Amino acid sequence: MNIKLPLTLLGLVAGSVSAADHVSIHHLSFEEYGDKIKAGDNILSLEKNIGLDWTITAELGYDTVSGASPAWVPTTPSSGVIAGKRTQEAQDQTSEVIRAGYDPYRGNYEMRPVELEDTRYSAATNVTFRDKDRDEWTLGVNYSQEDDYKSMGANAKALLYTDSSKNRSFSLGGSFLADQTLAFQEYQNGGNDQQWEDIFTSSMEVGMSQVFTPNLYATFTAYGGYKSGYLSNHYLTVLREVDIDDDGKMSDDEVFLAQDSRPDTRISGGINVQTFYSVTDRVVVRPRYKFFTDDWGVMSHQLGGKMSIKITDWLMLAPGYSWYTQQGANFFIDPKASDPTFASTGYATTDIRLGDFNANAYELGVSLKLSAKWRMNALAAYYEQSNGYASRWWAVGVTYDY
Repeated sequence: MNIKLPLTLLGLVAGSVSAADHVSIHHLSFEEYGDKIKAGDNILSLEKNIGLDWTITAELGYDTVSGASPAWVPTTPSSGVIAGKRTQEAQDQTSEVIRAGYDPYRGNYEMRPVELEDTRYSAATNVTFRDKDRDEWTLGVNYSQEDDYKSMGANAKALLYTDSSKNRSFSLGGSFLADQTLAFQEYQNGGNDQQWEDIFTSSMEVGMSQVFTPNLYATFTAYGGYKSGYLSNHYLTVLREVDIDDDGKMSDDEVFLAQDSRPDTRISGGINVQTFYSVTDRVVVRPRYKFFTDDWGVMSHQLGGKMSIKITDWLMLAPGYSWYTQQGANFFIDPKASDPTFASTGYATTDIRLGDFNANAYELGVSLKLSAKWRMNALAAYYEQSNGYASRWWAVGVTYDY
């Protein structure tokens, strides 16, 4: 199951990443409230500079995911033969995937946690070259594997300065991922078969960085993305009304569990503005605004910021807060709605991550310099949405400069 953890472990606190060669190890613990998903992320990273022109970075990761994901399930015990026959009749009436599991009473379907457990192994490396003008050229590759998900990709980025003062630069970057997911297919022979499905993801961004004053620096980025292939979540279910009797009416026994169904392409884009302002030699503020939109109907705004506060030469604090608001996809229905059913055909999801909500995120990072060679980073964060979803995570790690 492809789970994206909520933050990158490296560089948890602004100013904590050194330009020196270093090796780091970090652990992140993530937990959703309501006894849902729990995840652990472990990353070993290495950075090596070869002279002043070359930098090589590498990461190895090991993740664990366990817990439960909410999905519609039937609650009324029924005969396997009758249920199987009724499900097959519904499957014959629609091109959508009707899942095994049937309840003859409409109101007896309920959202219930479905257990899951998985592990992921990942590796990534990047190489950066700086030419005589100190412009930077970066190439990278990455790979990860889970029981039911495989991913491999590559990325490239160019950073070009406009003059010798280095006060302005332009950047152009792109990446792609060629993934495969083991997805449930149509109901057959009393069960749901599985097969590998392809997912292609590409993204591109263009940006400009500008130093306005010795205390003020900003980056402006426009980005876009394209995804194609199997973009549905086969772990999630929806309820569909299928008029098996073809009488123009939907009876209680004509509601079926079906597969989460999304378009097989997604085009997205937006802008990101990040500023850095030194209030004093010890306090830096980093306000940020991000806008996102896609052709599924999702639109979001994120506004927030972080601070870096140098308490002493060996202790730095980094509090942060962000506010987020989202307009949901045009094929989303809240599972808590009075009528959570979809038509027999068409796109359908009850994934609350694609719904309408506002969210608040709070975090506090700490960077502790233990010695000339050793540093420790730690972070704690809490996230809550207006639809009832909430999660928390913490991370801790050490870095050795060599």
